[in-house]
Amino acid sequence: MRMLILSGKKALQKQIKNIRPLEKTIDEYIKVRTNYQILFLYYDISNKYRIKPVKKKAEAIRGYVSQVEKKTGLFDFLLLLGGDDVIPFFRLNNPCDDADERVLSDSPYSSRDENYIVPERSCARIPDDGSIDFMIKQFAKSKPAYEKSFGLTANVWRRASENVYRPVGNPKELKTSPPVTSDKFKKRWLQKKDYLYFNVHGSKISANWYGQQGGAYPVAMEPSTIEDASGIVASEACYGAYIIRKTEEDAISLKFLDEDKVLGFCGSTTIAYGPVAPPSSEADLFVKYFFEYLKQGLTLGESFKNAKLDFARKALRRHGFLDDDDKKTLLQFVLYGDPTLRVRDVTLRS
Repeated sequence: MRMLILSGKKALQKQIKNIRPLEKTIDEYIKVRTNYQILFLYYDISNKYRIKPVKKKAEAIRGYVSQVEKKTGLFDFLLLLGGDDVIPFFRLNNPCDDADERVLSDSPYSSRDENYIVPERSCARIPDDGSIDFMIKQFAKSKPAYEKSFGLTANVWRRASENVYRPVGNPKELKTSPPVTSDKFKKRWLQKKDYLYFNVHGSKISANWYGQQGGAYPVAMEPSTIEDASGIVASEACYGAYIIRKTEEDAISLKFLDEDKVLGFCGSTTIAYGPVAPPSSEADLFVKYFFEYLKQGLTLGESFKNAKLDFARKALRRHGFLDDDDKKTLLQFVLYGDPTLRVRDVTLRS
């Protein structure tokens, strides 16, 4: 298996200042990951492959990856190192008629052609959070071994969420908001878990996630709710993975990643869609597939990629094409963290 770790040296230095400790961490990471062939390159400086450096523009960086593959061979994994100020998200046209002008996406980085919808390599991102310690921490994580899960859903979506949660947990144990609110949230719920699932409301401007029952939208959880959490987080919250100009203090996704035992975060950068009841579709279906692959022992990156492929296949079987909601779902979900990590060993596959 081959992986490219890619960043921009000048932009990264601007975000975290002294990058040498991070470079040393990555060098050590490469040495110990003997089951992977790993290259670490900066897109904005010269390298031994004589690939011309490019500017900090999404399409140019995508082209740079293609040039690296032409010189060195295809990659199974692409790990983008840094947030939007280091490696920009693509700003894609929104297929849906909603409040999002553009869809922030890493999907084009996972594709080798102009069909951004279908991934051909596993792609993930480690945001910088403006902190070198935050970034170094992501390379020291290893799989949990608790065989336990936690899920929280807006009350109005309970039936739909039970169907998504079933591959990793007991649907009867799924918490709902209300009655769960941030002041009643027990931090131990997030501790010693392999899988953390959230189907709640999110906001571009608020740090909180919200429940719903009727016309009431109580605060279900906030960054301060998270303490000693573990496992892989999958969230259907609108803007759950939105990190532009945010830190762990005002983005739950970054707060989760700042936890030593949280392997990664899968979520949407924009308004996400899902049904109020089964059968699963849109965000529900994607996360359900993601959980199923993780449970089989695949890596985070492989599970994320395969979930997108299965989602597209299901939509094509269902009605012969991808509708606007389907397209947006595939574009808006991103993966943060080391894509080569697993929640459970392959030998434990059922």
